Amino acid sequence: MSAASSAAVLADVRRGDRAARGKGTTAVGDPGLDAATVRRWAVSSVDALAGRRREIDALNVFPVPDSDTGTNILHTLTAAAGRIRGGGESAVRTAADALRELAAGSVDGARGNSGVILSQVFVGLAQEAAGGGPGDTLDGRGLSAGLTRGARLARSAVSMPMEGTVLTVIDAAAAGCAGEGALDSAARAAAESAFEALGRTTGQLDVLEAAGVVDAGGAGLLVILDCLVETLTGERVHRPAFERSVDARLGRSGAAIARLDLSDVAAAAAPADRCSASADEYEVMYLLDDADDAAVAALRRRLEATGNSVVIVGDGTGGWSVHVHLQDAGLAVDSGLEAGRIRKVRITHLGVQQSRQTGLRPGRAVLAVVDGAGAVPLFEAAGARVLSVDGTASGSALLAAIGETDAGEVLVLPNGAVRSEDLVVVSAAARRQGQQVLPLPCSSMVQGLASIAVHDPHRPSSDDTYAMAEAAAATRCAHLRVAETRALTWSGTCEPGDALGVIGGEVMVVEPRASTAVATLLDLMLGTGGELVTLLVGAAADDALASAARAHVDQRHPAVELSVYPGLQSADVLQIGVE
Repeated sequence: MSAASSAAVLADVRRGDRAARGKGTTAVGDPGLDAATVRRWAVSSVDALAGRRREIDALNVFPVPDSDTGTNILHTLTAAAGRIRGGGESAVRTAADALRELAAGSVDGARGNSGVILSQVFVGLAQEAAGGGPGDTLDGRGLSAGLTRGARLARSAVSMPMEGTVLTVIDAAAAGCAGEGALDSAARAAAESAFEALGRTTGQLDVLEAAGVVDAGGAGLLVILDCLVETLTGERVHRPAFERSVDARLGRSGAAIARLDLSDVAAAAAPADRCSASADEYEVMYLLDDADDAAVAALRRRLEATGNSVVIVGDGTGGWSVHVHLQDAGLAVDSGLEAGRIRKVRITHLGVQQSRQTGLRPGRAVLAVVDGAGAVPLFEAAGARVLSVDGTASGSALLAAIGETDAGEVLVLPNGAVRSEDLVVVSAAARRQGQQVLPLPCSSMVQGLASIAVHDPHRPSSDDTYAMAEAAAATRCAHLRVAETRALTWSGTCEPGDALGVIGGEVMVVEPRASTAVATLLDLMLGTGGELVTLLVGAAADDALASAARAHVDQRHPAVELSVYPGLQSADVLQIGVE
């Protein structure tokens, strides 16, 4: 969200507040939390976070020292404040209404680990207000119960809860206001307890102690709670600035802040286990809809098996926000697609800030790994450099191709031809030569073509990468292959020579005739919608197969546009992409 759009959203919210309470009137000593007070609290929090964003960013050393926690929390609260106004005056009349919109907006607009976790504070308050009677107000006991509920939701959402983080500060705030009946007294108690707990976080995590800082997410929560006190009482809460301690130590275990020493990065040919696994490469976030509890639980297990900082939270209305740090961004996106319908996919390279300090070369390039002579000109015509391979690309060949681009930022389209472990090692090795590698989640060439189609070298790198990743994630792909041996598949037993339709890594179609398999595969792919089908014809396919596919689409799916290209790839008889 741009600064201009954020300002417009907040201006709308403020205009609605003035209309609700009368121009020039300040709410002081409100007996309970009503809808108008929730609006003023949201606006006040955004204003305060905007003023302290850089201060909180500077505290951010855990779980990744990327200095963006203040920015992420500000974005989260800005989205939440806009959601209250977006609900309309007629829809937001009670505290329960306002807190429900605040919760939904914070989950929908959550950024970063802390933003996702803090959204659960609002979800807890919203659930408490919704279950506490008519919903006109929320008193001190309701605030305590809501914070307690939010603390429980936040802990259950985090794969590995740790003390000394924002979770600890939320717990302290909830416990601190227990038993307070008056809302203003409860708010004061919650804020003071959070402040005391925040000061203790430095000694609870080695990485915080090493840097001499308090937890950045906890600092953001304290700002929000202090704004609640000011909204209710009209009295501004004065806190000391959050700064790094001058006597920062290495911590109880002697651990310092983890930083990648580029001089010690293993060569590209080194084994994958020589590469540091403590520095995750990507932060992946998206919103998940149409997923039941079982699908969400399965998604959590898969992400926990492959990544860190897994946080999956609900908005209380059936939607979910997913956050994970891992080295294979495509796996996180594919896992979400298996669980339900994903949107607002956001992929951030966690090493960008550090790499910018190492002196990157100028310029940006897109490098596509292509298996098939026919697909090479397709990628080149779209502006990509091409590494042509026969099967799988070696790490050394990929590193050499990255170097030949002579660009500081290289967006790599792996297209299913690069092993993830090779990609990690090559990315680290490329930093030694002043290049930042940004792999995109393309597991096939049809996804790569969709991604390169939206590439714009004139856009900022972050925007371009996001748009390309989103295009790849929105393209469903399937593969037609030929069985080499007799085997048992999900769709039954196949014999040598049978045509196999593969979707998501599983054999979904087994047919003796390739034309029948293609027709069945197309029907499966288009059964959930689609406007454009792309066929990449492999070296083993004949002209009759492509003609049969075209005839089937024309007859059974006449509204769908079909594009056929000679990919000449060796592994797949056909690659099918649906957008």
